[in-house]
Amino acid sequence: MAERRSGGPGRPGARPGSRSTASSAGSAGRPPPRPFRQAAHGRLRAAIAPVPGFRRRRLVTALPNPERPGQVRIGATWLLLAQGIFLITSYALHVILGRRLGPVEYGLFGIVLYTSNMVRTFVASGLPMAVGRYVSAERQQAESVYRAGFRLQALMGLGISLPLFLFADPLAGILGDPALAPLFRIVSPIVIFYGLFFLVIQYWNGLQKYRIQSLLMSIYYSLRLVLVVAPAVLGWHVAGAVGGLMFTSVVTGILAMAVRRPQGENDPFPQSRLIAFATPLVLASVVQALLIDLDIMFVKRLVPATAASGWYTSAKALAQIILFAFMALSNALYPAVSNAWAAGDTARLRRYVEQSNRWLLLTVIPLAVITGWQAEGLLNLVYGDRYLEAAPALRWLMVSFGLLSAFIIHKTIITGCGFPRLAGILTVMLLPLYVVLQLVFIPRWGLAGAAAATAVSFGVGVLGSFAVVWTKVRAGLNWCSTARLLGAGAGLALAEYLVSLLSLPFLPRLILPAMVYLALVLILGELQRAGLRDLGERYSCQGDTE
Repeated sequence: MAERRSGGPGRPGARPGSRSTASSAGSAGRPPPRPFRQAAHGRLRAAIAPVPGFRRRRLVTALPNPERPGQVRIGATWLLLAQGIFLITSYALHVILGRRLGPVEYGLFGIVLYTSNMVRTFVASGLPMAVGRYVSAERQQAESVYRAGFRLQALMGLGISLPLFLFADPLAGILGDPALAPLFRIVSPIVIFYGLFFLVIQYWNGLQKYRIQSLLMSIYYSLRLVLVVAPAVLGWHVAGAVGGLMFTSVVTGILAMAVRRPQGENDPFPQSRLIAFATPLVLASVVQALLIDLDIMFVKRLVPATAASGWYTSAKALAQIILFAFMALSNALYPAVSNAWAAGDTARLRRYVEQSNRWLLLTVIPLAVITGWQAEGLLNLVYGDRYLEAAPALRWLMVSFGLLSAFIIHKTIITGCGFPRLAGILTVMLLPLYVVLQLVFIPRWGLAGAAAATAVSFGVGVLGSFAVVWTKVRAGLNWCSTARLLGAGAGLALAEYLVSLLSLPFLPRLILPAMVYLALVLILGELQRAGLRDLGERYSCQGDTE
């Protein structure tokens, strides 16, 4: 090992006159650059040095560890299984609570849920990712990294949880409903225990123990469904459901810490390194969380109807399926784009950009068209007729989350190309526009105004991010493919119109136009699995997905 790291003659692949040999000869004591695929365990500059003609650029984080690809591929399968459990349990939770509690109490639950999501971002995005990164890169320091992260995470969680508990009354007053104050107090410990839970999750991710990570996540999602739904069904109303959220975090946080066996600790790991890595991630993630979930707070404050937040929560839960789907694509896209950019492979990079945009259009167009025609039927099918007031908001939110998905995909491309600060600036710049539009649109158009303000904000973000991607990569849309997909969307709209003239039950009215769209994209050759094959291979080799 020592001989290989020192670039000695026993190192395989070293050739006289090669870049690697020249680098070793030119700098005494510096390790020679290693192949690019080993970047996750070395300095990125050393990793990309052997690539001929590559112009060095900064990348945000270490790239995925390619060692033991079979194990990592199996690990990705376990993580995908956990994500599937997340989707199933999340929608079951919303549907059962929406029907059981009714719009008013379900709205209170939605406010508390999305508030906890926003404050949880502080403890779920930065330090856990930093711990996972350094545990993976410096295995011999794993215990020291974990303990340093644990101390910081506990302090941060307490620093957020305590103010939420103490200032629950003023926060409820800002939102115009004193009934929220006790619910905020109940939910306040979530920040502490979920932060520690997610720290352990990323610790196992750094050690590539994906099965344990997936099992803990699956337990969390399943237990949340049981502990949140059961009290509501038993008649404990929204307070019981919110208490279930809190107990889920407490139980799984303690369980995750109990499962982890302490290892021998080496020298203390500098907390400053974790803070430096985590800070930009926290800032960007918090702003993005505000853009996703702050709209319901404006609805609660500005829409006078007591059931308004419940209606809006139902529409939001249905529309977010687009975002969940494309977060998986984002996880697959980042390492693929990073490798293509670092290798100077512009053709592959452009192909990734065009494929991603094509799959966005392929998915968002039919969902937007179908929701535009069938919003009332979807709400009635899932939540019941008490939620039909949410139909206009659902139409806008489906477009909104489609645009948000495109914005996130473009930011992933920008970050993968080595411009994370630029991606962060684009996100932060949207927040003032978002707030102003909410304040202007909601008093005029109510729930639809809140959703429309979100859609306009994300539309501006998509235009800005698309312009940056085009400037940096000279790639965007395949115009021929885009025209075909728009044609298929027009065919779907025509099918929806014709079906609406018939007196059919809801499910046939939903399925028949969808089958027409599927047939059109198949005939036009747009539904090709080959477009995702490269990304799928990258995803199966990364394992950094929640």
